[in-house]
Amino acid sequence: MSCKDNHNKRKNNCVCDVVKFINELQDCATHSCPTGCDVPFLGANPNVPLANTRPFLLYLANGELFRVPAFTNNRNQGQDENKDGNKNNNCVDTVVFRVESVDDCCAVLRALVPADNNNNNNNKNDNNSFCDLVGNLFFAASNTCVTVDLDCFCAIQCLRDVHVTNL
Repeated sequence: MSCKDNHNKRKNNCVCDVVKFINELQDCATHSCPTGCDVPFLGANPNVPLANTRPFLLYLANGELFRVPAFTNNRNQGQDENKDGNKNNNCVDTVVFRVESVDDCCAVLRALVPADNNNNNNNKNDNNSFCDLVGNLFFAASNTCVTVDLDCFCAIQCLRDVHVTNL
């Protein structure tokens, strides 16, 4: 059985449904929403008490991660020199996203980049492994948003809830 199997002639897209749910969670974290036992909430990560984002990865039909070049908010970062003495630009290839809005199965996603615990963008991830990247407790919102058709993805993997301060 796959995500897009039709049961009872109802279109079923698990990636779209999950992204819509994440969008509702994030809206409740940033706006006043009723509280109670039946209302899910962000904050499942005990290391981040005020989580406002559930970052996630999206997988394409061929099993590869969906990735985009993301431009960071830190203007000074582009002036840093790398180990070879060359200037680093403020562009990072990222696979981590935050949903900004969803309409049907069309979503606006913001690319997230790793940040240190002082919320400084950290694009010096040449030596970071994939697990280091997705296990990061701190992410910064980039200047990059993409509009995607959620029907084009086969899988979604959620990461631990985090607080992104520069939204």
